[in-house]
Amino acid sequence: MINIPLICGLTGWIVTVFSGAFGLPALMSLALNEPLKPFLTSLIISLLIGLLLIFLGGPEAKKEPRYRDGLAVVGISWLALNVLGALPYWLSSSLGFWDGIFESFSGLSSSGATVIADLSSLPKGLLFWRSLTQWLGGMGVIVLMVAVLPFLGVGGQMMLKSESSALSGEKLRPRVAQTAKYLWLVYLGLTLLLFGLLIAGDLAPFEALCQTLSTISTGGFANHNASAAIHESYYIKWVLIVFMFIGSLSFALIFQLIRGQWRAFLSPEPLFFVLIIAVASVLVAGSLMAHDVYAPGEAFFQSIFQVVSIISTTGLTTADWGVWPDLSQAVLLGLFFVGGCSGSTSGGIKCVRWLIILTSLKRAIRQHIHPRGVFPARLGGKPISDAVLEKVWVFILLYIVILVLGALTLLLMGLDLSTSFSAMASSLGNVGPVLGQIGPTETLTSLPGAAKGVLSFAMLLGRLEFYSFLVLFFPEFWSR
Repeated sequence: MINIPLICGLTGWIVTVFSGAFGLPALMSLALNEPLKPFLTSLIISLLIGLLLIFLGGPEAKKEPRYRDGLAVVGISWLALNVLGALPYWLSSSLGFWDGIFESFSGLSSSGATVIADLSSLPKGLLFWRSLTQWLGGMGVIVLMVAVLPFLGVGGQMMLKSESSALSGEKLRPRVAQTAKYLWLVYLGLTLLLFGLLIAGDLAPFEALCQTLSTISTGGFANHNASAAIHESYYIKWVLIVFMFIGSLSFALIFQLIRGQWRAFLSPEPLFFVLIIAVASVLVAGSLMAHDVYAPGEAFFQSIFQVVSIISTTGLTTADWGVWPDLSQAVLLGLFFVGGCSGSTSGGIKCVRWLIILTSLKRAIRQHIHPRGVFPARLGGKPISDAVLEKVWVFILLYIVILVLGALTLLLMGLDLSTSFSAMASSLGNVGPVLGQIGPTETLTSLPGAAKGVLSFAMLLGRLEFYSFLVLFFPEFWSR
């Protein structure tokens, strides 16, 4: 049987620690002489809910969670945090129910889509909260808690394995808590570095802070409706390109590179990732030049920015690529289904899965040519087990099924085919921009409330890579 008190207790600790995050925008609002009530009330509500769950958990919460317990904690806590994250939007009367849900889910899933029609109308405290949710969601609040829980006498190994942004089978340090702490140290270090570089580019401190939080997390929230196009400096735009790229790499790889292990970058996944960026950038730039949209230099800059932004699932824009030639749009839409490297803050299917799929297809073709031959699947010289191959194919199938069902649901709500398909693809991949009736530079304000709910659910599913949340709806998960 699944341990309900343990799940309550661990979820309570996560909610309790998360409640402290409301204190940061509260301090920002205090410094700027803006209303404190939305954030202080959110802090109190979250803290009380967290303490109640800890009380219900009792001593059971100090045990090491088993596999299913870890899955349940991750799924339930992520849902709880996303709902609690909407409190400041509701309490400030800035957004209605579904708009607040959507904005919170988009933030903590690092998606970057928004329903706010005029961002300049929001208080700076609320703008900071939007960016902060992306920064927290980028690495994953669960990973942060794994670093903290051991000090409370609570284990967290199963939770780290269940959190989709954690390392894919590779540890930076032997102990799980140490792994999580090193992940966050790297994340914090990159955050400070990006902030410093943006300040050096004469960006205002508040603007630099919010842009940093939403870029390093590959989230994509901006303080302006013009997104990254608001920055006239090419220096700032190139800095954003570099850090969107860095945020798409495995944090295990980044840690190795920091330690001087440069050969680690020559492993299959990062090389494949760079290859996709190069090919996609050339195709987009070629299409832009062929249709005289931009001069060669500007065409390559715009293509590189949009390609890196989409494949990293950041979603920042410097141009309305929804009016670009069809080939350019098709390439960028295709990148919705790629994503960054495993173990990164990016969403999407991830490059390593596509490498495994290609390896599997190559083996199948060779098997047809030589029916009696034995061809083990390998990636980077390491064998890929049949169990891993099966999991990857099932994940792809599940991705397609949810995408189609979600798009059909949006069609029934009155959206056109292009908007329905691209909105679901964007939400599942945590990308942000949408095509169709709503362009990449527009907000999703006009969508029906129910459609915003469907897309919010899709963003959560994509962030958790399905299993940690879908299992909660199977009765046998709770009973056997």
